[in-house]
Amino acid sequence: MYFFRKQIAILCLIVACCTLTISCGENRTVQCTKFTEIVTKGKTLIDLKKGSYDAVTSKNLAKDLNQTAKQLEALEVTDPTLKEIQGPSVKSFREMGQALGDIAKALETANQASTSIKGREQIKTASANILRYGQQANQAAENLDALSGKLIQYCKSDR
Repeated sequence: MYFFRKQIAILCLIVACCTLTISCGENRTVQCTKFTEIVTKGKTLIDLKKGSYDAVTSKNLAKDLNQTAKQLEALEVTDPTLKEIQGPSVKSFREMGQALGDIAKALETANQASTSIKGREQIKTASANILRYGQQANQAAENLDALSGKLIQYCKSDR
């Protein structure tokens, strides 16, 4: 009889540990913290490079923003509201990264253009492309700012 009680006690302990392990996922506060850390890091990168308008800086920032998008996408979020913010945030970082990469290419093209008539046309085209890609980057940044505000408001309500 003692043997069965000991086995039942061990079995109950194992079941309790398994249940505890499965049910103790990250709570909303932890998810908010991780999410906001990644977004803040990405936005800080943008702020640090603000005002630098050369091809190398733009290319590096584009790479960094794409990396931020990957980190944000890889974040395991279970909270429905955070999931709702996650997708568009990833998209905004990717769009900014793509636009800045395109700006870098246009800057390189303009820098390599010759002083001929053909070179002037290349510079003119590159200038138009830079404006267009800049507008795309600004739109993505505005979207990200709105999403960041929503994220902060939601995570603040948790406390």
